[in-house]
Amino acid sequence: MLVLGICGLFGTEDDEFLPGVKRSFHHDAAACLLEDDRVVLAVEEERLNRVKHTNLFPARAVRACLDARGATLGDLDAIAYFWDENHLDVELDLHYLRHPSLAATRSRDLIANRLELALGQSCQHNVIEFHRHHDSHAASVFHDSGFDEALVLVMDGNGEDKSCSVYAADAQGLNLLRTTPAVQSLGHYYTGATQLIGYGSFDEYKMMGLAPYGDPGQFAKTLDELLELRENGEFSLDAHRLQEHLLLAGYQPRKAGEPFEDIHMNLSAAVQDQLERAVFHMLQYWASQGFANLCLAGGVAHNSTLNGKILQSGLFRHVFVHPASHDSGAAVGAALLSTTNSAKHGRRSLRGADRIRSVFWGPEIEVQDEAEAILHRWNDLVTWERCSDSATVAATMIADGSVIAWATGASEFGPRALGHRSILADPRPASNKDRVNSLIKMREGYRPFAPAVLAERVHEYFDLPATDTTYDFMGFVATVRESSRAALGAVTHVDGTARLQTVDKAVNPRFWKLIHEFAQITGVPVVLNTSLNNNAEPIVQSLEDCLATLLTTGLDALVLDGHIVRRRRVEAESILTNQVMLPPLVQLTSTVTTGTGGPASTTTIGFRDWPSSRVPITSAVSDLLTGAADAVQFNGSERHQVAQDLWDLWQRRLIRVRPYGPQSGMA
Repeated sequence: MLVLGICGLFGTEDDEFLPGVKRSFHHDAAACLLEDDRVVLAVEEERLNRVKHTNLFPARAVRACLDARGATLGDLDAIAYFWDENHLDVELDLHYLRHPSLAATRSRDLIANRLELALGQSCQHNVIEFHRHHDSHAASVFHDSGFDEALVLVMDGNGEDKSCSVYAADAQGLNLLRTTPAVQSLGHYYTGATQLIGYGSFDEYKMMGLAPYGDPGQFAKTLDELLELRENGEFSLDAHRLQEHLLLAGYQPRKAGEPFEDIHMNLSAAVQDQLERAVFHMLQYWASQGFANLCLAGGVAHNSTLNGKILQSGLFRHVFVHPASHDSGAAVGAALLSTTNSAKHGRRSLRGADRIRSVFWGPEIEVQDEAEAILHRWNDLVTWERCSDSATVAATMIADGSVIAWATGASEFGPRALGHRSILADPRPASNKDRVNSLIKMREGYRPFAPAVLAERVHEYFDLPATDTTYDFMGFVATVRESSRAALGAVTHVDGTARLQTVDKAVNPRFWKLIHEFAQITGVPVVLNTSLNNNAEPIVQSLEDCLATLLTTGLDALVLDGHIVRRRRVEAESILTNQVMLPPLVQLTSTVTTGTGGPASTTTIGFRDWPSSRVPITSAVSDLLTGAADAVQFNGSERHQVAQDLWDLWQRRLIRVRPYGPQSGMA
């Protein structure tokens, strides 16, 4: 049985469709293709269109999935969507009321239309199936857990009109036990606090990283007024009143870019504490009902601090957190529901054969001749050499102090870099945390990094509870043994913990070999592992994405399967000898204002659906990007300034740079 799973909304790169819809609505668009219950390919749209957390219809991801199987829309037994049809149509009607010029098209018709536009093929409406959002999350995590039976807890901002759903799951399927309404959302509560400390949508993990620096006591009493713990694991949370409640209590919001003070850290700590209180209140009740296995999914399940405390608590013998707990994972869950509930092929068990150990489900990076053809084209900006043992060379470079990009094989599905699209560094010097944060990730210095450790040696460095839980996916924060904290200075957080990834030789052999070789040199079987991207872009997918990150950050080298790539010493003006273009969804906007000096025009550049990304540009840069001017027209100081401006825009991923043609490029 061949099933396509989809999450995302209905805008496209050419058609905004619903003006003003926030990126956080149906965010993290993705597509997956299942054959029976096996993943053929799964990829998030952001990896392909290069727009973080995009909610556009996943046209590129759908094409990649079908191409991987050589399939067409006509080959599909079902097309599964991650949201309830009636609820979605009501949401659409509300938008149509606000925008009466739009044709009131139903969601089923929109899905078929977007697929037909993306693929140039006809789509049968009757193969499209809709599944409730939390059901989709629950199906994905239970299937991939390998458990025979489990308690499944889904927590997010909201799925339709619910924010928490509790299920009893077994081979027969999902039995919904309890729900919490959206107005009591733990996810929206956490997001509201994230905004109060100066961050935006999708930055909740930053507040989680800040929380250990604070004291929750300052805000405990104030927040207690919003949370009521009730009998039988139920709770009441006035999530939507959080911001007003804190403002009335005298809290002054931090603005983006302002320094962090104790009050911001204390609020972060208090909100994290309240989240943990509510979740533990639920789980303590359900554990008392005899459940031994726990599955967690939904956006809140990416709170690895919470997950680590659940594991340490001993409430459950085994805990599994889905590596794609956010909305992208619901595309897989929706496809699984269509697979297991097929009228045509017969009902199948929702239980997977085994717990998944890897999510290298995305497209492969270019290798060998294809990679060399790309590297030839980039010869003006990079040098490269062939390498027969990339893992050993990479380990030596890291031990010698280099910070490298490491890209190999199929990309990871989900928000974590797990050793196929990673930035790697020596975990020992504490200074490496500051170096990677400032020169490469271009982010706040307090933010922690994950240690990737050989699975067979994890207990030497980390204090783990006595369960058979696996740590393949950075889903849990664990305690670093006190005796090891000095040796792991770059990956040990201020509270003595780390977001752990274990690397098994049988699961991820190339990454395992790299860490093993690093241990042979240094005696430490751990490397610092973070995602291969800068702060303005999603995790890289292709070799050209890797090269852009290498050239616009402080990385020392890019290591591929068979090649080592380094930056040339180039001036910013070299950008003017390459193609400079606007990426998908980036727009120029001109505004004319009238003042005492007469009319004045200002041009800005930014992503179409991301207002905070917009920055002003000069008329010279605008003319170059619109084709009104050519780079050869600029000379002297103007040429230098245009080049510097373009390089800054490239770092922000507001322009795309590509070489004009093939050249010879081996070092």
